[in-house]
Order: sequence, then structure tokens, then C-alpha cells
Amino acid sequence: MSKFGYILKKFFGNIMGRPMAALGSILSLFLLFLLFNLVWITSLTVNNYYDKVISDIDIEVFLEDSIPDSTITIIRETIGSLDGIESIDYISRDQASFKLKDMMGVDLLEGFENNPLPRSLIISFEPNYLNSDNLNSLNRDLQRMAGVTNIYYPSRWLVKAEYTKLIVSEILILLGMVIAVAVILNTIQFIVLSARTRAEELVQLQLLGAAPGFLALPYIFEGIFYTVAASFAGWIIILYGVDLFSFRNVDIILPPSVEQFYFCLGGSLLGLIGGYLGIKREL
Repeated sequence: MSKFGYILKKFFGNIMGRPMAALGSILSLFLLFLLFNLVWITSLTVNNYYDKVISDIDIEVFLEDSIPDSTITIIRETIGSLDGIESIDYISRDQASFKLKDMMGVDLLEGFENNPLPRSLIISFEPNYLNSDNLNSLNRDLQRMAGVTNIYYPSRWLVKAEYTKLIVSEILILLGMVIAVAVILNTIQFIVLSARTRAEELVQLQLLGAAPGFLALPYIFEGIFYTVAASFAGWIIILYGVDLFSFRNVDIILPPSVEQFYFCLGGSLLGLIGGYLGIKREL
């Protein structure tokens, strides 16, 4: 029998000789990978929802009642020359009154002799410009402009949303590190138990001159098999289950197929490390 044939025989023998132990190994690793997948998908979904929400953020600049239209035109041109500005819409007093009536459902200005609402400019931004630092900087520039009385945008909400997005990303990284260590430790334990069931055979082969690296290969392949099977099973469950759940106004975002493949490839690397460290303890 060739060396490669022997390695394959021992690899399949380790798994088929202990089918329940192999199934238990895959199941425990599957739960770890599934947990990471769920947090990963949650992070992508939160980021997508965040991007969708902040795309609607704009700044409303309220103007002094006394300034003429020519000054408003100059203010618009000045603001339009700044970085990150996508569009600027002018809201007259009549338009502001119509928007207020449409929002409240009743005419709150009925009985007023003159329309007290101020004129304003609504500034929309390019998507890559929308963050709290950029908007705070723009807010300071706008406050220094003559003719501007007040500026409104959801600054506190934006800071909290950015913080939440950062926390989710940090949790994903931390959880990934913890799960990677847990996968390696579990794989080490599985391989140690597998090797101990064939301890006498390993000793005999070593006495006959078999190289440790040659003896280790079936167990390293076994570790890789466990992690690859578990990671693929995790994605199969995710892809099957994602169509069963839906949330109003929230789209569940899955990683691209290439990233799913790299995830399984990373799982195989963890299996290789765990398999190597596990069999190294027994040789």
C-alpha cells in the first residue's frame, strides 16, 4: 500500500471507527461556527440598516427674516462649494407652512395675520461624507455665516448610531477571536481522544521507524475534516433558514459567496492547527 493510501485509510478509519464521536465533534464545532455566522450576519444587517437610515440625514439651515433673496443666493453658492454637498433645496415660508400642515394634519397657522415660519435651506450630502465629524465641522462653518440663525440635524442620534455600529464591529472581532481559540482547543481535544484510541498502534509504528510527520497526517486531515464539515453545515443552515425569517423595513444581509468560501477556508486552517497540536501531544 502506498503512503498516500495508508494515510487515507487511517483518516477514514479514525472517523468511521468512531462515528458517534466524530458526529459529536462536528456538532460542537458547528454550534461555534453557527454562533459566529449569526453575529456576522447581524453586524452586516446593522451596518446596512445604518447606511440606509443615515442616507436620509440632512441639515436644515434657518435664515434671518431680514436678508434679501440675493443674499440667500450667495449663501447657497457658498455652501454648494463645500466638500460633500450633494444638493441644496430652498424652502420658502409658504413651502414651510405647507409642510407643517401636511405633517400635522391641521393648519396650525390659521389665525396668524402673517406667516411666522422662517425660510431655510435643506442640505443633502454624498453618502461617503455622512459622519458626525464631517457634519460637526460643517455645522461650525455654517454658524459663522452671516444671515444664518439656526441649524438643525440629529447630531446626538448620529453619534449614538456610530457608536453602536462600532460596538457591533468590535464584538464581532472579539467573538471571532474567542471562537477561533475555542475551535482550536476543541479540535485538539478531539484529536487527542482519537489518537489515544490507537495509542498502541502509534507506538508500534514509531518503533518500526515511521516518521512522526507521516503518523500525524491522518489526524491533521481528521481535524481539517471536522472544521470544514462544521463550517459548511453552518452556512447550509443559515442559507436555508434566512428565507424563513423576515423583519419589517430590515433586510437581512448575508456575506458574499466568496467571503463564505474564505470563512470555510479559514475553518480548515483552524482544523489544521488544532489537528497538528493535538497529535503532537501524543507523538
